[in-house]
Amino acid sequence: MTLHRSPLLLPLLTLFCLIHAAPAFAAQTITLDNGDRLTGTVERMSDDIVKFKTGYAGTISIEWKKVREIRSDDEPMHVRLTGNGTIPVKSIIRNGDRILLDQQSEPAVNVSQINPDDWETGKAARLSGEIGLSFKLDRGNTHENRSDIATNLEWKKLKHRVRLAGELEYYKTDGTEIQNRWTVGTTYDNHFSKNLYYGASASVKRDRMTDLNLRWTAGPYFGWNIVNNTRTKFSIENGLEYTSEEYLSRSNESFISDAWRMEFSYFIIPGKLELYHRNKGLVSLADAGGLSFDTWSGLKAPIAGGLNTSAELKTSYNGDAPEGTVPWDTTYRLKLGYQW
Repeated sequence: MTLHRSPLLLPLLTLFCLIHAAPAFAAQTITLDNGDRLTGTVERMSDDIVKFKTGYAGTISIEWKKVREIRSDDEPMHVRLTGNGTIPVKSIIRNGDRILLDQQSEPAVNVSQINPDDWETGKAARLSGEIGLSFKLDRGNTHENRSDIATNLEWKKLKHRVRLAGELEYYKTDGTEIQNRWTVGTTYDNHFSKNLYYGASASVKRDRMTDLNLRWTAGPYFGWNIVNNTRTKFSIENGLEYTSEEYLSRSNESFISDAWRMEFSYFIIPGKLELYHRNKGLVSLADAGGLSFDTWSGLKAPIAGGLNTSAELKTSYNGDAPEGTVPWDTTYRLKLGYQW
């Protein structure tokens, strides 16, 4: 028996396969103020940037002020107004300095987010963190053990944030301890506006190589997120801390200090190569020589599945180091990290 193949059969089968293999996108459209119209899915709007996922160009970023209208023919969008409440809507229309959310009119400045995360509305909390490791074992002509471990945890819910950070540096060669330094610190802050916050911190540090057995600090601070977007982050904090220092070979000291923290990161290649710098320190208000600080600078690149690698330079300074001890300490590290 001979089969007669229709000339339309192959194109129809191809079209059928393409339709069923194509990724599904919610039927949402966005219209810009210049009249351009895009179809896809609104992932979220935050920090005046709309993340819009398309089937032909991936996820694109659009300035919120350039959006004239968003409509959804499928699932509603969740709009967060000033405060913590969200409302489901299927149309968002800008009209001058007001925005129409379905039939509800709101000042444009009251619309802070679209499709916010649960931690931003108080439905849940978010826990994120990172751990970095650097080890060296040498069993040749010398017996050398060196380990550097650093971890950072961050808990966020609504306007509240708790951070916990710790670091251990241990260096021993031929049975002689060269370095034994560790620090643990925690902070709590409350964001009372988009970029400003206040809080309190506490920390404890040991650095026996500079005669410091323990340093305890605690006090309030004020913070400012100068830049905070997907590519660049820059924040500074400053406050007063009560500081108590216990030494191994001299009398202990207590004083009020001016303390600061600074964090900067920038993706040189978005999602591929990150430049970062962190700095924290304090200076005694009673003695300008009582200055100490730590800095971390490096380049970090992701590997896969949350793993990353980085090249880092750490510099520490202790102005209260005893005579005969070098106040400066510099460490170069190649680190393997995991971030979640």
